[in-house]
Amino acid sequence: MNSAQPERVLPSPLLAGIERARRPSGPIVGVLVVVGCLLVGQTLAALVLFPLFGASAAAALGGAMELADQLAMLLSFVGIAGLLALWIRLKERRPFGSVGFFPASRIGAHLAIGTGVAVVLLGVPVGVNLLSGQFDVGAVHTAQVGAAFVALIGFAVQASTEEIITRGYLMQVTFRKWGLTAAVVLQAAVFSLLHGTNPNVTVVALVNILLIALLLAFWALAEGGLWGVCAFHAVWNWCQGNVYGIQVSGMDVRTTMLSIGGAPGSADLLTGGGFGIEASLLTTAVLAIGTALAILAYRRTRSASR
Repeated sequence: MNSAQPERVLPSPLLAGIERARRPSGPIVGVLVVVGCLLVGQTLAALVLFPLFGASAAAALGGAMELADQLAMLLSFVGIAGLLALWIRLKERRPFGSVGFFPASRIGAHLAIGTGVAVVLLGVPVGVNLLSGQFDVGAVHTAQVGAAFVALIGFAVQASTEEIITRGYLMQVTFRKWGLTAAVVLQAAVFSLLHGTNPNVTVVALVNILLIALLLAFWALAEGGLWGVCAFHAVWNWCQGNVYGIQVSGMDVRTTMLSIGGAPGSADLLTGGGFGIEASLLTTAVLAIGTALAILAYRRTRSASR
């Protein structure tokens, strides 16, 4: 009689990374590790940020960010990712790329899809607000185009770090102990909490942040990695702040190609008000559709793999 155990079928290749750990962490320890990395990374960055940028750094933490602030603030995210990489390598004894960057196939296609989807999904609520007169274009800053593209580096680091923490690490360690549903819910809760204390946050903003977390979770599961969601997240933030000149989750980015804002008498429920377009009901509709499509894509890929 053959007593061999049947091979475990994972819901997505993304979750296989935790299988490579020789000493894997659980979800509770995983959350504590993430919180520790966030606190230490931001503290270390602040020790560099304030001496170098002084009052400008204080303004950045208060919601207004120049190009120098954006590039300096990415230090915290480099530190956060670095600390998590050390934990994964030294404690869990697995490659850092196993959080969602293996296997590295069709990277260019995933990055292009992430970029394109971000431009389209963000362009819909912005375009509707412009066409309906809810948004005004205050100015076009041609002299800042080059600097705005430099700022994309900062958003790429920030967005990728958040994806590694939530859609990568937390999803993996939670799935191992508690299953897929708990993994999706926990990462969404942590992602929402990370943004819940931002300036001018509203109930609609929190709903939209939760939708983004669900959209990107099922996208990553469908793709089997993090390349696409990292590109989406970076371009989504960059287009809001450095292209359109709209607040990014309540943060006022000053290095912009355009200056788009609410017209006199505009409705905050459509424009998003001080939090930015992420607090708009138009964005809610777009993200709800995107989340439904991501769930369908995940189900299709899972069915195909069986």
